[in-house]
Amino acid sequence: MKVVTAGQMRRIDELAIRERAMPGAVLMDHAGKAVVQEAVERFEPDSVIVVCGKGNNAGDGFVAARELDRRGIRTTLALLKPVEELSGDALDAYRKVPESVRRLVRPSREELQEELVQHDLLIDAIFGTGLRGPLEGEWAAVIQTINAAGVNVLSIDVPSGLSGDAALEVGPHVRAMVTVTIGRPKLGLVLDPGVRATGTVVVADVGFPNDLLEDPRITTNLMTLDEARALLPPRPPSGNKGTFGKVMILGGSEGMTGAAVLAARAAARSGAGLVYSCYPRALGPIMESHLIEPVKLPLAGAEGWFTSAMTGRVLEEAEAMDAVAIGPGLGRRPETGKFLAEIITKIKAPLVIDADALNLLAEKVELLALRPGPTVLTPHPGEAARLLDTSIAEVQKNRLEAFVAFAREYNVVTVLKGAQTITTEPGGQRWINPTGNSGLAKGGSGDVLTGLVVGLLAQGAPEEVAARLGVFLHGLAGDIAAERHGVRAMLPGDVIEAFGETFKRLQK
Repeated sequence: MKVVTAGQMRRIDELAIRERAMPGAVLMDHAGKAVVQEAVERFEPDSVIVVCGKGNNAGDGFVAARELDRRGIRTTLALLKPVEELSGDALDAYRKVPESVRRLVRPSREELQEELVQHDLLIDAIFGTGLRGPLEGEWAAVIQTINAAGVNVLSIDVPSGLSGDAALEVGPHVRAMVTVTIGRPKLGLVLDPGVRATGTVVVADVGFPNDLLEDPRITTNLMTLDEARALLPPRPPSGNKGTFGKVMILGGSEGMTGAAVLAARAAARSGAGLVYSCYPRALGPIMESHLIEPVKLPLAGAEGWFTSAMTGRVLEEAEAMDAVAIGPGLGRRPETGKFLAEIITKIKAPLVIDADALNLLAEKVELLALRPGPTVLTPHPGEAARLLDTSIAEVQKNRLEAFVAFAREYNVVTVLKGAQTITTEPGGQRWINPTGNSGLAKGGSGDVLTGLVVGLLAQGAPEEVAARLGVFLHGLAGDIAAERHGVRAMLPGDVIEAFGETFKRLQK
């Protein structure tokens, strides 16, 4: 699903009205009715107070007040601006509010506070997507009053006080239980910090033409369960091990075998037909004791880490692989860096690069220009900062744009991990991931993601699909693990154990 900025949504609205002959009043009517439908189904209120400003967001609220009254629900309309300041479609909608709806015009803070606690539900129709800058003074006091009332809140389009666009800092804003957003989700609803104030987000279809909503020039997208279900690689009943792909995991070094084990176990749970764990022979006793399903490929040599002397065997084995991952527990030794350079420039199979492989790559990022096959990079913010030669703060300041130029220059798919992981593909399309929780913020979670993504690649998913689908599934598995163990106690291994339930939910 496309995610829009406030400006993009305004343009869709303008084009629908001006070029597609869709009256603004009709769109407003549909929006207000959609709000009421959600309000009634989710809250079953006996009484509702609709708090309105003066723009089109208020107009949606006026329609909602009218429709609530028609359903026999006791409705109060609190108008925070004088009627004289209403205009256009909003004014027309206000005039259609029946007399049976009780009105409060410009109530004091004390009056509003007293009214709020007498209703089952508050519909927030104060500000829309066009807010510029943090709220202050009288408006900030209104927001504080709403949040302090303890009443259920449904916001129209965006919780008032939030911007429709991504924002690093926000001022006072409504904390909603449900947000009914019109046409398409807004950036401010799905990225931090706004995402924490939206509650459940419902996208209301008010009749905008689909070609406007799906304009390819809108390059930000939100992964959804339906899309994940559609992207899952097919699994024919007559398939065999070869049908579902062969995976090679290159990982592990002294003291860091756990990362390679987690990646291999995740790949084995991904649905791949065969998983090969490739590691220095000195690590054999540990790897053998922890890996049962994967095939072991120990590499000759006395060292407990990858060296350039191991390259020949790896390249030979890689010829038969459908996908390869490198990085979990790899270490940062110079000789391992030489080994990595050979892998990046000579393996033709789809390649996932993660963890220490990214740290080594950052020292010679131009190697990516020599990649002969599809490539997925999965950095956390620290690794991203090294790859981009910037600071973590700069990466986090604009996560959505961080890898656009990089992905285009090196023709790679990047996965910037973190809250709302961002997948970026070379053409500039970005996908925001809605699944996952803070329980994934633990060492080893990224190794699990690597194993899952490389497993999907081996099953035939294109690199962009494997990346964003893998991120979605990884987050969903994390949510299931949190249900079972709680976010504090859950471990990366619990996420792997949740893969079965994850796939079952997806396929229902």
